[in-house]
Amino acid sequence: MERNNCPVIAVTNQKGGVGKTTTAINLAQALALQDLRVLLVDLDPQGNATQGVGINLETIQGSVAELIRDRALPVERVIYKGDGLDLIPATPLLSRVEREMVSMTNAELRLAQRLQPLRSQYAIIVIDTPPTFGPLMNSALNAASQLIVPVDSSYFALMGIKELLAEVDEIQRGTNPRLSVLGYLLTLVDPTNIAGQTWDTLVLNFGETVFETKIKRSVKLRESPALGKTIFHHAPESSGARDYLGLAQEVMERLGIGEVANLGKDTRPALSVVTGVAHE
Repeated sequence: MERNNCPVIAVTNQKGGVGKTTTAINLAQALALQDLRVLLVDLDPQGNATQGVGINLETIQGSVAELIRDRALPVERVIYKGDGLDLIPATPLLSRVEREMVSMTNAELRLAQRLQPLRSQYAIIVIDTPPTFGPLMNSALNAASQLIVPVDSSYFALMGIKELLAEVDEIQRGTNPRLSVLGYLLTLVDPTNIAGQTWDTLVLNFGETVFETKIKRSVKLRESPALGKTIFHHAPESSGARDYLGLAQEVMERLGIGEVANLGKDTRPALSVVTGVAHE
């Protein structure tokens, strides 16, 4: 793979509660388990992805907010290093910076510009996005090459996708013509008729872009972020871990990167959460 062609995937849906952050965290870790060097970028001021990989927001010395605000800041100052998975964290400061972006020059292109040099260092970059339209969402859409759109298996699941695709179309026509949807992911799946109907509607509307993998509703997946752990740290043999490994394998196949490893249920790879920031 040409490293300068490193895919940048934004996990995005402006509808809340669809498993967006859960997907960003666990997909990033699952890809790292496939011997890929992965960077996770938290672009949500709530910092849920940051906390979900074990970082206390109060200890953060540099974040994506400073990276967007200060063009002179070396990007290495805000990268927290892990075992195959690195992180650019978010803190509540990002809310203030989003308001400041209204008066910044090329504000919604800054994230793309700051991530560009990192594409030679990583196999894949995953961005967790805020659940609302605005400068931060548009920053993610400008930085990304592909999108993964989580869709929960509920009656209102498809509401808002039309608006998201309209926003994507505007970005494609303007500042980021290479942007495309890598796939739609059904999440929070349970054995109900509504879940089945949502799946059928997704396939009817989006065909082969719908991932075959479905993320089942899981107690372990709900528990792991509160513990500051990915599902692979918390419950590596759970259905949630198997689902996200399956998703990672589909993502790799669609992108044509790496070689998919078959990790059996007894496999317990050495894992570590992101533990320290580089000050180079």
